[in-house]
Amino acid sequence: MKSHLTEKELKLAHFMSEISEHCYAAGWMKNLEYVLWHAAINGKRKYGQSYVTEDDIAKLIKLSTDANAWIVYDDEKEETALSLSEWTEKFKTDLKKNEAIIKG
Repeated sequence: MKSHLTEKELKLAHFMSEISEHCYAAGWMKNLEYVLWHAAINGKRKYGQSYVTEDDIAKLIKLSTDANAWIVYDDEKEETALSLSEWTEKFKTDLKKNEAIIKG
C-alpha cells in the first residue's frame, strides 16, 4: 500500500483488503471498491466464498465517514483515496456504463 494515504484512509484500505482476503483469498479483487459500496448501500451480500456482513458494512461506513473518502484501486498508484463526493459520482457513472462491476 502506498504511503500517500492518510492514517484514516489507510485504515479503510486495510479493512477493504481484509474483506477481499476473507472472501476471495486475494488482497484486492477487481472491482472490490464497487462491490463493497454496493453492499454499503444495499446491505449484506454474498461475495466470493463468504459474505459482506452487516458488521462489515457498519465498519466500512464508519471508516469511510471518518476518512471522508473511499478507496479505489489504480494500476499505477495502487490504493487511492477519493473524497466521498467524488466517489459517489464515479460509482453512479461507472455503474451506468457497466452493471457487471458490482458482481461478486
